[in-house]
Amino acid sequence: MSFKTVFILAFLLILIGCAFKNPFIPPEFDSSIYEPSEPIATEPMYRATMRPYTVLGKKYYPDTVKEGDIFEGIASWYGDDFHGKLTSNGESYNMHTLTAAHKTLPMNTVVKVTNLSNNRSVTVRINDRGPFVKNRIIDLSNKAAYDIDMVKKGTAKVRVEVLHFDEAANKYLHKKEVQEKKSVWKNFEQKPKKQDEIQVVSGGDYLVQVASFSSKDKALAYLKRCYNANGRYNPLVRDKVYDNQTIYKVMLSGFKSVEEARDFIKTANYQGAFIVRK
Repeated sequence: MSFKTVFILAFLLILIGCAFKNPFIPPEFDSSIYEPSEPIATEPMYRATMRPYTVLGKKYYPDTVKEGDIFEGIASWYGDDFHGKLTSNGESYNMHTLTAAHKTLPMNTVVKVTNLSNNRSVTVRINDRGPFVKNRIIDLSNKAAYDIDMVKKGTAKVRVEVLHFDEAANKYLHKKEVQEKKSVWKNFEQKPKKQDEIQVVSGGDYLVQVASFSSKDKALAYLKRCYNANGRYNPLVRDKVYDNQTIYKVMLSGFKSVEEARDFIKTANYQGAFIVRK
């Protein structure tokens, strides 16, 4: 093989190698192309991003949270396809910074995201809406996903804990919303007849939401079935009005720790259940 042929082959290999960048390694940030955005916390931004919105035929209702609220579900990530484009709050998405998208959390909420498969954690700020894929609860930037080692797999089971949120978002909830009524329907306040078979746990700082209904009757019917949940936890219904429609949330109370609630979700047959702090 001639020197000229070897040179041409080597040159072609270099070109091929450059054409296929590794998506699993965060590329270097080029500040000459994309300038990092400062957090936006203006009145127009909160007014716009706290309104109910519809994506792919499903309506979402942004809501306020409390520090310490915990959710579990599947996380995904998004990268260079969106790099430099506007996020829902008007910032430019920067895949090299620690941000994330969430369907309902107020913008600028700070959350700790823990990959439950390896216990690695990262702290991110919400500045976008999404992910609009079934069963996914948060979309991380490429940098955040890399930090908790979930880029190659694409998704991961995570725990999301609210560390801080801008209380300025509270005043911009949709006008037709009303505050949640922490009430148990009177006709189900009493314990079931077979009290000797059930030990209801009182107290506890955590609840597990197991279902939600637009029909009060369906929520109350489902509530009856929940009295047998491990024979320990006390079921209740909370109602909240969204855009003139009441949603009835069925919850179990009496969990004294996040670990206890998480263990219950793993073993109980409640699809889509998640943890809520009182």
